[in-house]
Amino acid sequence: MRQHSFLFKTSLLALSILSAPHVMADQPWSQDRQWLLGDWNGQRQQLEQDGYKFTASIMSQGATNLEGGYNENNTFKNAAQLALGANFDLDKIAGWKDTTANILITKRDGNALTLERLKDPRSSALGNTQEIYGRGKIWRLTQAWIKTGFVDNTVQFKIGRMGMSEDFNGSQCEFQNLLLCGGQLGKSIGSIWYNLPVGLWGANVKYQFAPEWTLGVGVYEVNPDNVKTDKDSDGFNLDMDHVKGATIPVELAWKPKLAVFNGLAGEYKVGALYSTAEANDIAIADKVHDSKHSFWLNAQQQLTQKADDPKRGLFVSFNAVVNDKDTTAVQSTQQLALWYKGALDSRPNDSIGFGIANYLVNDRYKDRQIATNSSRGYDRYDALAADYVPVQRDELNIELNYTYQWSPAVMLRPNLQYIHQPAGVKEVDDAWVAGLSMRVNF
Repeated sequence: MRQHSFLFKTSLLALSILSAPHVMADQPWSQDRQWLLGDWNGQRQQLEQDGYKFTASIMSQGATNLEGGYNENNTFKNAAQLALGANFDLDKIAGWKDTTANILITKRDGNALTLERLKDPRSSALGNTQEIYGRGKIWRLTQAWIKTGFVDNTVQFKIGRMGMSEDFNGSQCEFQNLLLCGGQLGKSIGSIWYNLPVGLWGANVKYQFAPEWTLGVGVYEVNPDNVKTDKDSDGFNLDMDHVKGATIPVELAWKPKLAVFNGLAGEYKVGALYSTAEANDIAIADKVHDSKHSFWLNAQQQLTQKADDPKRGLFVSFNAVVNDKDTTAVQSTQQLALWYKGALDSRPNDSIGFGIANYLVNDRYKDRQIATNSSRGYDRYDALAADYVPVQRDELNIELNYTYQWSPAVMLRPNLQYIHQPAGVKEVDDAWVAGLSMRVNF
């Protein structure tokens, strides 16, 4: 409770300071401040030049229900993440050409509005209005890897502890809503695909075989110990005693500058994964499959450019995932997002974002829920019966936001979200949510 109160008060303090008409240059809240704690009398920049880059940040995401949802009693919930990292340029430090190493430690805390107000508590969650929530309120060793390049750095090999979407199915995150932020696989097959803050043993190779084309392949452990969240969980556990198999992703990436978009940069990726871990059938009890698979498409394109600045203009992204129908409750996800960065000359780093995303529940999973209820004597939705299983269909998420980049050190993102059929249950009222993301780089 103290941490949540602190984060909320910090947000209010930031808003009051940012509204001040004049802020002295290079003060903690000035607009040219690279880090909130400064550059350590020049030592921080010197360390980066020598190959040592240190990062520390807090991300806070608050949300309140305005209308709708399973429980319409208004409340405010906040989720947060502390991240502490270091990157080492081993070429500068030790003369190892094209080699870097990275370590990242994270701690999440807080509560989710979706779980406590929006969805029927008898349903499994699909979306979340606060993407920073999840994977337990524990300290984790999220990254500990080394990457090196060969053949003029056209071949890159990476090994260690990492999240999968660092290198596969990655996408832009300009939103607070879960499905609109980053790669989508971890939102629908989280039992075998682990995103930040979870780290796992893995390795991958990427080969840039042409200026615009890269092919990547990886191997990652499927280990349930990595996603344990109870009080006895160890986010620094490095053993592989309970590995159930391996997830093997393959991805082809194309980075063109197409004439139809006036030569502006884009990135298009197609990929697939195969998991060797056993998986339960989603509809037939006691049936076990010896593998599972998924496919994905990621596309991002800059559509316009403003004032000859390649960082300003209109951007669009489209992401889709199709999962194994035999073993996965979420059959597919789709996401379309637009954001305009630097619309105002006075605020070149601010952006306006609008996104829409959908979870589509597997018909086989839905039919099993219906059959379960029929066996218990229910032929319609029962809001009170503890043993009734809410039937899940699809969930639609929409977000409109404004990203206020006060400085490189401070970001605020007020947003408005609309959730159609929370957790895919049509009997639950559609919900309106107001949110505020805040990130501070120390």
